[in-house]
Amino acid sequence: MKKWIAGLTLTGLLAFGGSGVLAEEKTDYIITFSQQTIPKAIVEEMADLGVDILQEVPQIGVINVSTSNPEFKAWAQHHGGIAAVAEDVELRSPEVELERAYELNQLRVNASEADLYEEYQWDIKRVTNNGESWKLNAGNHDVLVGVIDSGVDTTHPDLKENLLFAKSFVPGTADNSYSGMHGTHVAGTIAANGRVMGVGPELAMASYRVSNWTSILAGITTAADDGVDIANLSLGTYSMMNNEQQRTLHLSASRAVRYAQSKDMMIVGANGNDAIDLGKKMYTIPGEGAQWSGPLHDTFSDIPWVISVSSSTIHDELAYYSNYGNVDLAGPGGDTEARAFSTVPGGYGYAIGTSMAAPKVAASLALVKAENPELTPAQIRTLLQQTADFGTGKSRQHFGHGIVNVYEALKN
Repeated sequence: MKKWIAGLTLTGLLAFGGSGVLAEEKTDYIITFSQQTIPKAIVEEMADLGVDILQEVPQIGVINVSTSNPEFKAWAQHHGGIAAVAEDVELRSPEVELERAYELNQLRVNASEADLYEEYQWDIKRVTNNGESWKLNAGNHDVLVGVIDSGVDTTHPDLKENLLFAKSFVPGTADNSYSGMHGTHVAGTIAANGRVMGVGPELAMASYRVSNWTSILAGITTAADDGVDIANLSLGTYSMMNNEQQRTLHLSASRAVRYAQSKDMMIVGANGNDAIDLGKKMYTIPGEGAQWSGPLHDTFSDIPWVISVSSSTIHDELAYYSNYGNVDLAGPGGDTEARAFSTVPGGYGYAIGTSMAAPKVAASLALVKAENPELTPAQIRTLLQQTADFGTGKSRQHFGHGIVNVYEALKN
């Protein structure tokens, strides 16, 4: 999913009330309290200032609020019980090539056979050694992978047996709702079992639908409370520590990651699709000069404990769009020559991006856990790193420890 350098200001839509008077414009804020709890007294103070609570993440002391009070931000910045305040960030549509290819009723053959896997899923074959890894361990429902994304089509025949439940953190939407194709494609990459296959076709999944920053934090912490073993984050934004808003995002994200770590929930993060060398002090374009004052970080995958993933091609090269620099592992996410094929709502479709690379790593972690339930998260991560393929090499900047190979990991 596309990462954005500048946060969007979320404002309420202007609307006319019954008297014909234009309603006041509201702004949404992320509030991170000094303590990792939500203090009732400060919330009551906010109510007196005309602030509405939209969403709470009580596990890490974060709330999402909305107000038309122009003095609120300055008040919050000077309150001793508030560590950080920033305008909320809405996730935009992923800038990856994602298109529907077939409806469920098209090219129908024997539904018990994975015909589309055989024809199109070079990337799944790359990670599983042409499906040989499934003979060692295809997963089980004792290991749960959380898909923190745009929601998943819970009715898709290739997913419904492995998708145990769904939750939505988007106000006003049903738990089993979804927006667009992104989350369903990610879920299929992990554990589809039908005409297309996932890396772990017997793994259990849960969908956590999110839309803005606070909902991502709620999705992560709730997944950890639900006993999710591995969470996939094919989403995010960038941050620079000399930017107030982005420092706030990084602080809240770090709290959510530490909370997940305390519950032994592994997190896999897509590294982004802007061909950026993350962590460099400055990024310049010849003839245009500096694009930002760095260093620039991916808000989630830069945080210790999160496994950052870049994207490789069918030729085991770094995909033209993939960010690099701060990488733990790589996964085949495809490019315009050979795209990733998986489930989309009501059918099947193609996509490219680090969004498609990350779930291959997430599923591989889950399979190693299924095979070796006694291993700690750190040991599972190390095993995947030790058995990864470096492909055509290039450098550790591109692939970290290499391109994930779950077949080799399961053999060990």
